[in-house]
Amino acid sequence: VSPMAAKGLRLGRRLMSASATRKSVGGRIWEGTAGCPVVKLFTKEDCELCKRVKDVLKVAHETHPHTLEAVDITDRENIDWFRRYKFDIPVLHLQEKYLAKHRVSLELVQAALEEAQRGEFKARTGQPDARNVT
Repeated sequence: VSPMAAKGLRLGRRLMSASATRKSVGGRIWEGTAGCPVVKLFTKEDCELCKRVKDVLKVAHETHPHTLEAVDITDRENIDWFRRYKFDIPVLHLQEKYLAKHRVSLELVQAALEEAQRGEFKARTGQPDARNVT
């Protein structure tokens, strides 16, 4: 196991054991109108980039209604998401398909939400997966 992978394993164990003593940041952030697209924000506590992405999504919500759900990758039940995304949050999914990681623009979000409204959204390339990092 490489030093980076070993560090990730130690971090994962620490986060998972600490999850019993901290409050999850997962759950529904806001509800859009009936039938609107669903965005999932893969996040964790104290993630500054995640807050910035959430701010962009909030602005987009004004003209492009959507439901926003946060998935706390450090919650025990989200261990697989942690293994995939531990080095890359925030990660966004739209309609259960990969959209983006790290940073997003308002234009990117609005265009993707329009595609989803039309039933035309397709997963983007570049989805991170740290499970095989060695």
